[in-house]
Amino acid sequence: MSFSTGGVPPPPPPPLVQRVPTPPSVPTPPTVPSKGPPGAFLVELMIYNGSPFKDHWAYFVRSHTEDDIGVKIHATGDVRNGFKFEVKRSHDLANTSDIPTKRVPLQWVDAKHFDEGAMLNWGVEKVDEKPVCGFEASAYQAKAPGKTLNAADDKDTSGKKVTLEDCQTWLVEAAGYLVQDRMFGPEVATYLHTIEQ
Repeated sequence: MSFSTGGVPPPPPPPLVQRVPTPPSVPTPPTVPSKGPPGAFLVELMIYNGSPFKDHWAYFVRSHTEDDIGVKIHATGDVRNGFKFEVKRSHDLANTSDIPTKRVPLQWVDAKHFDEGAMLNWGVEKVDEKPVCGFEASAYQAKAPGKTLNAADDKDTSGKKVTLEDCQTWLVEAAGYLVQDRMFGPEVATYLHTIEQ
């Protein structure tokens, strides 16, 4: 059986070269000048390789005297046992085995939100769980995630959908409070939310 096209020529064949899909664009970090306003502190995102799991994230507030010494603010723990708010004071990135794979400058934050002596523990390294300045108190409003991974033998939660919350979840939520308290610009929170794994 033959069909007539009514004198209309058949459509052209598909092109031989297929268009390569455009890869999703990688969000660009906020533009941060190398020098900030007088007295301001540079806040960075520290990214630690978590392979084969998600990367670990932390805030790092540089001291005014040395780029590698500052305050590491993060939620530490795991999804099985839960997380807790932790601050490593006078944390020396040049003298630790816990070295970030990437440092992303986020924003210069006004000095009025910090107490340099207290947050750096007057030059003595210390692990702390309580905020000592306005910036830390603002971030502390985001509660560190509790246990979000259920055990296989946990009958009460068996079959329920689980949303895993972790250090990245905490850091993004903390950014929201820092924006609300006018320490971060909204572009910082948007950037962090966009790159969250």
